[in-house]
Amino acid sequence: MLGLVCSMLAFSTKSQVPQQVLQLRGGMELGPLTPGNFNGVLQVAAAITAASAISEKYANIGETTLTKTFKGDVFNTNLIISMVTGVVSTAVYSAGASSFDSLKLTAALWLLSTLVKFKDSGFDVSTLTDMSTALEKGITIAAAVLAFA
Repeated sequence: MLGLVCSMLAFSTKSQVPQQVLQLRGGMELGPLTPGNFNGVLQVAAAITAASAISEKYANIGETTLTKTFKGDVFNTNLIISMVTGVVSTAVYSAGASSFDSLKLTAALWLLSTLVKFKDSGFDVSTLTDMSTALEKGITIAAAVLAFA
């Protein structure tokens, strides 16, 4: 997953289209990395995490290479964020509100998760620079840039 996110960021280039055109068209696009396909990758990762947990617990299916890849704190956080975003967007759609942006909620929840971990560490800056959580910080930064830029 980290490789996928890094390669998407590495091969993306900022469009040379004027900002007014991007606003008319619906927002920002960074080459192959768009808000829609970034969110899609997160949703697929969440689905794999959920399917892995369910199949291992209730169907006695052992873990596979794919399910091992999508285990851990980052992917559990992603699953919860995807579930919350899905429920909220369904509820808002049912209520008739059209101004809701699920990408902004996803980015806000990733930012909140990272900030809470920073607070829980006693505001230890090394938690923000630790490479063992680089995937989580990469997702947080990419989600914020794509949602709010």
